[in-house]
Amino acid sequence: AELTDGLEILKKADTAAKVLKAVQYKASAKGLGADEARLPKVEGSAVMSGWLNSAPEKFRYEVKVQRSGSSEIVEYTAGSDGNMVYLVDPSKKTAYEDIDPAVLGSNARVVGSLAVRKLLNPEAFDEEIKAEKVELKGVSKVGDQECYEVNVHYSKEKGDGVWFLSKKDFLPRRIDRTFPSRGGEQGGRQTILTDLVVNPKLDNNAFKLTLPEGFTKTDDFAP
Repeated sequence: AELTDGLEILKKADTAAKVLKAVQYKASAKGLGADEARLPKVEGSAVMSGWLNSAPEKFRYEVKVQRSGSSEIVEYTAGSDGNMVYLVDPSKKTAYEDIDPAVLGSNARVVGSLAVRKLLNPEAFDEEIKAEKVELKGVSKVGDQECYEVNVHYSKEKGDGVWFLSKKDFLPRRIDRTFPSRGGEQGGRQTILTDLVVNPKLDNNAFKLTLPEGFTKTDDFAP
């Protein structure tokens, strides 16, 4: 039956996200409002497993990045097997690997921008459920998924979010997160997910660094 209560839908999304062990999906991310011209456009794929210290325990992100004001597309692969962390930079034919996450260098935030941190997270949608206002706006289609469009007003300081939650599994397929900024402008980011696979079968090497032929490996931190 069609649900009509935004809070009830968020609670179902919370339950669905908390029981996940691993996910894989394709995604794109870009800035919204005042941040549209500032933030890079990122697209690619993500595989994540487990949760540790407010982040996925194991991950692999393959991304293409177009920075603001540039037509150049830059590619990176970043990952962690729960122990070693690495960044592969094809432009330098170098793989940076170390136990310290700082090895990702200045691109850490960019390569991790496709990570949807509600998935696998033991706190999942706790913040949204406790928000100042929750409202079901309607039903919208994202890719091949019919989604409940739930508006969340967190607070004056924390801004707003629009969560497009699949009617099939209640997991997010699009997130529009906006924040007030200095000067009264609205900024934020939009993330769209496609081809979401829940609890995929992953082999033992799914998150380990695979050094491409002709590349050099170093434990130096990436620039």
